[in-house]
Amino acid sequence: MSGLTRYYLSRALISVSFGALLFFAGLLWWMALLATALLLVIFFLLPRSGRYVVKPEAGATALRRDERSQQINNRAGSIAFAVIMISVGTLAIYFGNIRRADVPVEWLGLVVALGALSYFVVDVWQRRK
Repeated sequence: MSGLTRYYLSRALISVSFGALLFFAGLLWWMALLATALLLVIFFLLPRSGRYVVKPEAGATALRRDERSQQINNRAGSIAFAVIMISVGTLAIYFGNIRRADVPVEWLGLVVALGALSYFVVDVWQRRK
């Protein structure tokens, strides 16, 4: 059995286990099946994404990060953290001094989404080189 075959089989087992957990937690069967399929597709695309160094001889743990990948990850995380901090600071100033009201929870959710979006944009931008 080749190394990547072991990787794919282990990820199929993880995906099916996750889908079963969702089903037994009360999710509809088709939603659990959809989540299983989506997770399986993600696991199958990861070795081809360029995000990891693939070492087939490692078997189930075939994906590794090299120094470049780790550096890109750190840079994207730092920028996303800065975006979140600036956004929270802006909300604190606006709702603390200008409007004098509580910060709506929906706005905080948007701040988290903005941070995640900035992380992925910077990550993709840095990996295109």
